[in-house]
Order: sequence, then structure tokens, then C-alpha cells
Amino acid sequence: MAVATFGLDNEHRMDLLGLLTDQMGHFTPGDIWGVLLSLLLAALLGYLLGSFARGPEGPDRTALAVLAAVVALAVSFVRASVPLSIALVAVALLFRPELPAQGWKARLPLLAAVVIGVGCGSSAGIVVAISFVPLVLLMRWAMTSKTA
Repeated sequence: MAVATFGLDNEHRMDLLGLLTDQMGHFTPGDIWGVLLSLLLAALLGYLLGSFARGPEGPDRTALAVLAAVVALAVSFVRASVPLSIALVAVALLFRPELPAQGWKARLPLLAAVVIGVGCGSSAGIVVAISFVPLVLLMRWAMTSKTA
């Protein structure tokens, strides 16, 4: 079976593979499907939660769907690392913007940006990039939704 070398010799090809492997964090290629499934399942359950058990002052169901997906992605990054989970809690406590007028939807992109930064900082850039598309689609759906 022929392997694409992209014009590189074995020594440099292994450096490229090592670089890509480092960006997988603690994930294997098979874990990526599990992360995507967790992200989408959390979004579905968050949406259902907002549909059936939401108070009059709380976030709407689309905001809950995105919040659940973002938190599921964050937990997938920190599940194997106690120091990383402590760092995520510290970032969440320190990075609390005051946005009372805009409400929950205005906070979602900030939370997503923190989680993306934590994921890339934990050397899981490839997993972040793959999870980015469904996350952006969920956030776009939540931000443009007019129903509560």
C-alpha cells in the first residue's frame, strides 16, 4: 500500500505525523466520533430540557441546547486531566463578563471561545477543529431563533 509522503523523506514525514499526533491531545481518531455524538446528544437533551422544564426568567431552549453542547465539549477536553479541569474552573471564575442587558445568548459565544481556547491549549486542536462545525451550526441556530 502506497503512503503519501508529500515530497518528504521518512525523517521529515515522521515529524509531520508527530505534530499532527500532538494536536490530538488525549484523543484517538476513534474518540472523535464519540465527542461529536456527545456534543449533539447534549444539545438535543438541552433543547428538550428547555422545552419541558424552563422557568419564565431562564434561558430559552436554543440557548440551553448550545450551553449543553459547549459544556459537553469542555468536559471531553478535561475528563482525563485534573490540572486542566482546575484550569477550566479557574478560567470560568475569572472570565465572568457582566452582560445583564443582553442575557444568556450574549454569553454563549464567550463561553464557546473559552472552551475552544481550552481545547486548543490542551493540544486537542484537531478535535476542536472537527467539533467546530456542529458547534457553530448550533450557535447560529440559537442566535437566529425567534421562538422561546
